[in-house]
Amino acid sequence: MYPYNPKRKKIRGWKRRVRQLERWGELIKEPYLKHFVSDTGRHTYERCYLSPFYRLDKRQPPLWFFKMIIGQFVKAFQSWEVVFKKLGQPHDLQFWLYDPAYISSEIICHKMQHSGDIKRFSWESDFTKPFPFGKLGSPEYYLTQFDWVLADDAQIHFEDDLEYADFTEADLLADGYIKKIQDDGNAYFTKRTGDIWIGRRKGILSNSVSEVKQGYYPPPR
Repeated sequence: MYPYNPKRKKIRGWKRRVRQLERWGELIKEPYLKHFVSDTGRHTYERCYLSPFYRLDKRQPPLWFFKMIIGQFVKAFQSWEVVFKKLGQPHDLQFWLYDPAYISSEIICHKMQHSGDIKRFSWESDFTKPFPFGKLGSPEYYLTQFDWVLADDAQIHFEDDLEYADFTEADLLADGYIKKIQDDGNAYFTKRTGDIWIGRRKGILSNSVSEVKQGYYPPPR
């Protein structure tokens, strides 16, 4: 959704960016739990909010730098596993990798009602393809330790919003959007812009007791 634009002003000071990334990696090893443990808390998550990438007009880092971000996420994921195990609250810990919208990637932990529950999503993809280990992998970390589910990164418009929009359903369909109906009957229009790879520690999916379906909501941008 946010392709890297080489015509933009060049990013300078990469050594400083790497130091900032390493400091950020240390900070996210402890998940923020204040809202998660509250009665209304549903999840907690972390993204890489480093400038100049995570802005309203997002800029995608080069692949070599994104791999360093992935490495910090993997180390944080391992720390989160320990924290949430000690917490004792049923949960579903996930690692989301966006491609090509790299900077939207995150680790996220969903609060669940029962041990063994996992959360599935209506935007999991209708088609399959192999995880891009060759592209996103590195000797510094192992993405094979996760089971990956392909989901759709997409532009979304809900049918209820069309009443206030300056475009129509016909305009969206002509622009390549597809109309879908969720389990609750609400309709929305979606246009795929890339991949979201949803990773869990190997064995979690196959050993899950039950699944809780999450309808589409726009992920935080």
